[in-house]
Amino acid sequence: MPNKYLRAMQAAVALCAAAASSAAQTPIYKLLYSAPNPSSQGAAPVTVFEVSPGLLYFLSTAQAQSAGGGPSFGPSIFSLAVTGSPILIYSFPFNNQSRALVQAADGRLYGAVYTAQEKGIYYSILLSGQGAQLNPTGAWSSIVAMIPTPRGIYDGMGTVSQSFALAKIDESGKVTMVHQFSSGEGAPTAEMKLVLGTDGNVYGFGGQSDQLNPPFFIYRLTPSGQYSVLLTFPGSYGVAHGVSLIAASDGNLYGTFSGSGANNTGFIFQATLSGQWQTVANFPAPGTNGMAEPGSLVEASDYALYGATVHNAIFRYDLATHALTLAYQMNLNNLQGGCAPCNFIQGMDGKLYGTAPGGGPGGGAVFSLDFGLPQPKPSVAQLAPSSGTVGQQILLWGGHLLGAASVTFNGVPAAAFQVNSTQAVVATVPAGATTGPVTITTANGSVTAKEDFRVQ
Repeated sequence: MPNKYLRAMQAAVALCAAAASSAAQTPIYKLLYSAPNPSSQGAAPVTVFEVSPGLLYFLSTAQAQSAGGGPSFGPSIFSLAVTGSPILIYSFPFNNQSRALVQAADGRLYGAVYTAQEKGIYYSILLSGQGAQLNPTGAWSSIVAMIPTPRGIYDGMGTVSQSFALAKIDESGKVTMVHQFSSGEGAPTAEMKLVLGTDGNVYGFGGQSDQLNPPFFIYRLTPSGQYSVLLTFPGSYGVAHGVSLIAASDGNLYGTFSGSGANNTGFIFQATLSGQWQTVANFPAPGTNGMAEPGSLVEASDYALYGATVHNAIFRYDLATHALTLAYQMNLNNLQGGCAPCNFIQGMDGKLYGTAPGGGPGGGAVFSLDFGLPQPKPSVAQLAPSSGTVGQQILLWGGHLLGAASVTFNGVPAAAFQVNSTQAVVATVPAGATTGPVTITTANGSVTAKEDFRVQ
């Protein structure tokens, strides 16, 4: 089927799903956790992800040192059942700065900290908090939110002397500098999440320094380590609070500027992987609601992008109709959490889960927003490797794979499989398997990988 007809069908289905979901219910906000106060352990949550259906992990960046013999702590990792209370998994010492936390294809947690001695450390731990492995990186430390991929973890790094690089971290903790920026190349933008494109390349946002100085650009890093600039935005484009970037299911990149645009309140742009870009939605002129100065984005199961502004407005951008609307207005006085920024994921139950580093009843908030969205279907973007022998382990890389119930190789059930993250399932090629499709089934549906697996 020609791509244009396939896209039209997808858009029509998405529109129906969006209409059904919007008619289903009024959005429901639920506070899942807020630390007692901003200096409590567990305060200032900055990232969240789901490790099994209904079980979240989040990173708290709060730290404190008590002169009177009380507890001292640094950045901390917590688990949080959506119907329970948080459990401390791991904590770093006081005076460490947290940078990022992800779950990689091997199921372990990977992150980065920056010590008081201006030294960088990458670490990995089990979900239990045991088996910590620390990998010092000397003067280099993480400056960009890490991204897991089928071939390792990618991150941006920098030094206090303003040197910058893109790095790859493998599952043994080995750090390889893939590209070091020259003085004329600018720098990856600090705290800006890298994204994995549908073409298998890593993309990121850059500027003339790591501190949001224009002109801004989007760069590309191939699996072989080749670096290039995909596109450059006009030098007049500025930001008030930051930028964002995601890779959407339609094959394009989308992002936000928190400033500039038709009303100087920010805009959403679309960028193709061939390097063309356009503004697709402008935020309105300042008014009574918080629809100005957008932040991070996430794609949900209704073929729409959701995000938050620094004024606590949760917005929705429909990829099919290009309509930008206010989906939910959180408390403008930050009582439900202050979105500066809020970061979101979509859980296996269809709800959006988010973190707010400030506001809330105490020290920030972990919360859910129920828009009545469809439960997300699983997806498989890549098999690694795409050929092998009976008994070999194969990585299925995609999205919303938690709670997988079965994996089949051309109809033959896998000899064994293990769900390592929402993006990664490792399956063993069974006896009797023949060349053909690989299918994975979760409680939300089944999906077949785009490429056949070839049995050698």
